[in-house]
Amino acid sequence: MNDPNGLVYFDGEYHLFYQYHPEGLEWGPMHWGHAVSRNMIDWQHLDIALFPDERGMCFSGSAIVDHNDSSGLFDGQPGLLLFYTAHRVTGSAAEDYEQDQCIAYSCDKGRSWQKYAGNPVIPVPGFRDFRDPKVIWHEASQHWVMALACGQTIRFYRSENLLDWALCSEFGEHQGSHTEGPWECPDLFELPVEGGTGSRWVLVVGVGAGEDSWGSFTQYFIGDFDGTHFHNENAPDKVLLMDHSRDFYAVQSWSDAPDNRRIAIAWINNWLYANHIPENGWRGMMTIPREIRLVATTEGVRIGQRFVPELGEQRAWQRTMITCGAVDEGGQLALTAVQERIKPVHGSISFAIQPESCIGLYLSQPEQPDLTFRRTDSGLIIRYQRAGQNGNDAFDRFFPCHFDLPIVQSEASVTLEWISDNGSLELLINDGIYSLTSLQLCQSDSVVDNMPKLRVVSGGIEITGGQTNVLG
Repeated sequence: MNDPNGLVYFDGEYHLFYQYHPEGLEWGPMHWGHAVSRNMIDWQHLDIALFPDERGMCFSGSAIVDHNDSSGLFDGQPGLLLFYTAHRVTGSAAEDYEQDQCIAYSCDKGRSWQKYAGNPVIPVPGFRDFRDPKVIWHEASQHWVMALACGQTIRFYRSENLLDWALCSEFGEHQGSHTEGPWECPDLFELPVEGGTGSRWVLVVGVGAGEDSWGSFTQYFIGDFDGTHFHNENAPDKVLLMDHSRDFYAVQSWSDAPDNRRIAIAWINNWLYANHIPENGWRGMMTIPREIRLVATTEGVRIGQRFVPELGEQRAWQRTMITCGAVDEGGQLALTAVQERIKPVHGSISFAIQPESCIGLYLSQPEQPDLTFRRTDSGLIIRYQRAGQNGNDAFDRFFPCHFDLPIVQSEASVTLEWISDNGSLELLINDGIYSLTSLQLCQSDSVVDNMPKLRVVSGGIEITGGQTNVLG
């Protein structure tokens, strides 16, 4: 599996579609897999929703509830619509393909799907990379909007009936990050600003794999959207990353989520090595769903993330409260008393770090810390490092990594929430303003080695709270 697609809430169920190749463990003819949940934690697989046909493979897209039957496909009743890209191979070269935009609909709560007889609703425009439609309702303008990735820009279309679409504008030239890869998988939503005034619009964009960068990654823009045009409120060359590690891509949020929650999920992988990661009868996974919010910071409005509270409500966890107090140079603290090697761990910790101090957090690797925190005059430097090899050239070249994430802050306090298991590590730092999401390879069979722990290399810290929860 790869990209999450068609996230929509309807009649008590969260629907999650995803790019799926049912006949193999590498990328191939794309179908839409389908699962449903009532709590976003426990999922039930349903039949494949979309299959390739004479128009080609079924690439990524989105889903909406057509509450008022704008499309005329539901006899006046609410129904579900999928918007997807049809991808047709037209020759033997890698660049020989064309893409257009299509619709499928369901009258039985998503249990069966019919492709629209009038497909495509937006035909091939005359260039290759033209994909991943995200459709939303724009309340102020009273029309539907489609955001569509086109090369290295996003085009905005409008429609009254979800079938006939008119081009309104294009955004992205000289804006944000432009690597050798195309822009993909847009998302578009409005949120209030915590600690600030009013609201902002967020445009999320995946940037396709390029060896001149870190491969595939996710950027976002903060600004205003009037129903036809998006206006970036930051400098054009300002790049805002939704995640600062290697494996957080194709982010999508649920439409029609209850209580106006903005909940998103991403694919934990990177196109530089996605076809070569170790497999065990499956390959590909999603993040834990996250609540997305906007926060006013000293550097401007930024996305903040937190794991959905349903994570703690729907599982039997064995809890360990982390001991508060000082940990001095050379000290080590086990973060859980539960000795289980590969069970998922959901933890949080807050601490104040002394000047010129360095600490290491071992959350998934026994031989080296996943995170190293260094306090400097200007704030913090967080170093992330990951090991792993499997004999494949692409994997061994790109999977091991290390990098520094500087955080400008005057205060000494740090908060960290994480989820780790035998295959991935998700980290949210400082109330989710910074996110690090990574695939991990289990490096040891030792129970003790794999227990999460903290070590103070120099200086000292004061732990002010925290707990770890191991899945029972």
